[in-house]
Amino acid sequence: MSDPAEYAIDRISREAGQAIFERTGIGDPYRTGVPYPVFLALQRAYPELLGKDPQELADKFGFVARAPDPSSPDPDRREGLPIGLHLTTDPLTGVSFLMTACAACHSERLRWPGGEAVIIGLGNKRVRIHAYDRAFAQVTRAPGFSAAKLGVLATEAATAKQLVWPVPYRDAITDATVGALVTRAAERRSLHARTTDDPPGRVATIESFALVLSQLTGKPIDTAPVIGWAKVPDVIGYAQRTTLSWDGSGEGPIDLLAVEADIAAGVRIEWIEKHPFQGASLGAYLRQPAPRPAFPRAIDRTLAARGKVLFADQCAHCHGTYASDGRVTDYTEQIVPNADLRVDPARMMAATESFERAANDPDLTRGYTKFRRSTGYVPPILTNVWARAPYGHVGQWPSLAVLAMQPDRRPVKFTVDYEALYDLDAVGVSTAGTSGHVHDGSRAGFSVGGHPFLADLGADARAVIEYLKTL
Repeated sequence: MSDPAEYAIDRISREAGQAIFERTGIGDPYRTGVPYPVFLALQRAYPELLGKDPQELADKFGFVARAPDPSSPDPDRREGLPIGLHLTTDPLTGVSFLMTACAACHSERLRWPGGEAVIIGLGNKRVRIHAYDRAFAQVTRAPGFSAAKLGVLATEAATAKQLVWPVPYRDAITDATVGALVTRAAERRSLHARTTDDPPGRVATIESFALVLSQLTGKPIDTAPVIGWAKVPDVIGYAQRTTLSWDGSGEGPIDLLAVEADIAAGVRIEWIEKHPFQGASLGAYLRQPAPRPAFPRAIDRTLAARGKVLFADQCAHCHGTYASDGRVTDYTEQIVPNADLRVDPARMMAATESFERAANDPDLTRGYTKFRRSTGYVPPILTNVWARAPYGHVGQWPSLAVLAMQPDRRPVKFTVDYEALYDLDAVGVSTAGTSGHVHDGSRAGFSVGGHPFLADLGADARAVIEYLKTL
């Protein structure tokens, strides 16, 4: 088991958790990483699948790009890797492995008229993590794919970039990587076929876990006919949550739930047990998030004050109460039955009975966590909510203005331009253009209905939205 020194956390700390979240990831390089010379070889051989360089890689899969900084002592910045992609050094061979951290999906470059900010922890609206996963399977079916071809290209890339690529290990590493890619592609063929039409900023969490749970238990797991797509969430409410999922189905120590999510990416349970301070350190960081940018326009304070009163009366029993700076002062996590919410049920219904049985297998959970199929959804914390569009568990509402419409009057089909400036008037993502991602609410799993509560306030909804800008 490759265990680079940076994963040897000897005490729980926020600093270690920040490094995990932003940079290193949970780890397990031989299972979740790709030898960097081989990855560069794949880019050289198949730029149409993986992009020819880090910028094209970021553009293709929606990662937050960074410009290369040749003078930086940090190899990630020197290479110009997107935020959340990281090079770690295998202590056994000295070879760099390309890893993925939480920030690959949980970070966003938010741009609005007159400003922009990279917000670590904000759910990425553009990332296509399933497409990134599929690309590694697609290369195995590409013309000329072979260990011999990649070995030559990997050596050329390592020489050009002056990377450690020791002769005694080159062929063995390349052969093992090719074999692992072929095996992974075969194992994930069904998942890849079902997630081909993946919307940006969404993940098929239950379906991804079903695959891994089936592999770990050796038992078949049924999957629901409709994929339970869900928006990549903002992590800002971590400190107040007792579960992590949109539907509150996963129970147990929340810091363990945070690292358990990486099992779907291939991290071994043995790795997590060998690194017991990772979850607690990650939790320490997530409980103390960095300050977020305030709403960048003037706020009508009189209107917002009226909205605060209305919010306290109509909304706080689900979404909590907040200090003037947006900090949560009171929040009780609850699962609101979908019979009351009437939003799209696909995410809630994605877990089957066989999934629930596998997710509660004591040989896997060690009795620490429990999974219960849900009957509803958890109302989110609303701190910094102005920046978090599209709204809803599947990103079905592009703005607060749309959410304030009666459900039967909301646009069912609209185009979201994630590259456009944020719409500060509607408080959400732009739907003014004709190019971008088409959200089709008539598709199962993407309904724009339900949650009529803001709309039920009528003209007073405007005051509540003005108050939400202050959080």
